Amino acid sequence: MKNTACDQLLNIETISSAFQNNKTFLSEQIVSCFYTCYQFTFIKWAKITYQHYPSEIIEFAANSAFTDAVLALRESASRGELYQGNASVKTVLFQYCRYKLLGYLKDEERLAEKNKKLIRHFSDNSNSTIDTVYEFKERSYQSIMRALAEMPDADRQIIQWRHIEEKSIDEIARLLAIKVTSATNRIYRCMQRLRELVEEMNKGGDT
Repeated sequence: MKNTACDQLLNIETISSAFQNNKTFLSEQIVSCFYTCYQFTFIKWAKITYQHYPSEIIEFAANSAFTDAVLALRESASRGELYQGNASVKTVLFQYCRYKLLGYLKDEERLAEKNKKLIRHFSDNSNSTIDTVYEFKERSYQSIMRALAEMPDADRQIIQWRHIEEKSIDEIARLLAIKVTSATNRIYRCMQRLRELVEEMNKGGDT
């Protein structure tokens, strides 16, 4: 659902001006509004439209597609190539989203493997075998998913970008319209918070 601030920002002219002229603060606000206003709607649409896919697969694919679509739209706007006409921002963004989503769904097996990668970042043994990682996955996957659900949307998105989609820190900095050093710090803080939540949940399950 749109809020008033986002409603004022999410129009083609404002978006084009912000990204073409490198208006950092405004660009960051616009990216945030994309997620606030449209991410949930797109994921819901994807789940209904592609309900023959496993729920875990389609949700991850839709999230990944949305992230890539925001980046693609931003790059188009920065080059002055963002379609204007009479289309709404939502229509333009979802055109990018659908295209990206179809690309992900064409390779479901690769997508499923990518969705397991976050588990590896919770293993204390960097030399873990695949069997060890999967054993850890069975014990910890639900805790990690519950912990992610407790985190703010923005923090959860950063973790997905870095540790599941394996975007570079430069790419994440561009998506957030912040400096690389700031992006590095945010990634670290988000992962630390996720670890703390998982530990709290695991302790609670032992009592």
